[in-house]
Amino acid sequence: LDAVFESVGTFLINTNNGFLAASRQGGLPRPFTRPLYATRGTRQGYNARFVPYFDSSDHMTFVEGIIGVPAVATINWDDDYIHSTDDDLFQIDQTQLRRNIFLIGSIAYYLSRATEREIPALAAETFAQGQRRLANDLKVALEILREGKAQAPESWKRARAVIEQGTLREQRALQSIVAFTPDRGRGVVASAPNDMLARTERREAELASDLEAAFRQLHGRAPAPITLTAEEQAAARKVPQNVASIRDYFDNRGQVNFRHNLHGLMEAEVYNFVDGRRSYYDIYKAVSAEAAAAGSWYYGTVTLKDVVGLLDAAVASKALTLK
Repeated sequence: LDAVFESVGTFLINTNNGFLAASRQGGLPRPFTRPLYATRGTRQGYNARFVPYFDSSDHMTFVEGIIGVPAVATINWDDDYIHSTDDDLFQIDQTQLRRNIFLIGSIAYYLSRATEREIPALAAETFAQGQRRLANDLKVALEILREGKAQAPESWKRARAVIEQGTLREQRALQSIVAFTPDRGRGVVASAPNDMLARTERREAELASDLEAAFRQLHGRAPAPITLTAEEQAAARKVPQNVASIRDYFDNRGQVNFRHNLHGLMEAEVYNFVDGRRSYYDIYKAVSAEAAAAGSWYYGTVTLKDVVGLLDAAVASKALTLK
């Protein structure tokens, strides 16, 4: 879903904005090369960015971890009239609405008709986009090493977690493609995503080697084996799971009382990563890596103390239980 969303969305962004080289090419419209306009709409460009996670809109009903239906959303901002008496159709730019309709309609059309024949294309697109995301993860991990030079063991642990969690993210994306195989990924049809999975695993080893080379340059030695602190070991022993009743889960989650410094979206992600298999420490690594990949200016900073405290408070309120 993310791969198709980003593929079509990137096409829209590229073809509905002005680029000097493209606009000077003969035979193409100017300033946009494949413009989508509405008769009564503006002729503005299509400015958009793909972000790792956002809720705070209608799709959050689906992406809640306890529900777990894959979903994406287009969020327009600033929305000056939302939830006001002037929030009406005449306030909407029909050109931008048409572009959004094209984006969502294309995704729905493609995925609703997708069969095993589309698996090679889906695997290739997901893998290629994943390589770009993993390259960003490496960039972030290298920055963590440089900024934490004085605390070498801790910075190495954090940097290595960014690579580890990025790889797991891309593997989950590739594994989702088996939904289009008639045998749920056990036969020849699934060879494309399975091959990409193996390549992604090898890519993690390459990224770890790149990271180690950077560590050697900074410190003149190889990084020591990662050891967990007492707090991290305690967090690794706790495995939370959601209560069985969705009603009880949300009622009790509303009673959670814990003051923390987590960004609101990262607070939601802590809950979303609860699956009865990940430990507190696993959840911390997943959420902190996601925040780091986007930047502290975007998602703030995630600490183990805040994640453990929030999960403990959710257990106390009986939204979660410990296995």
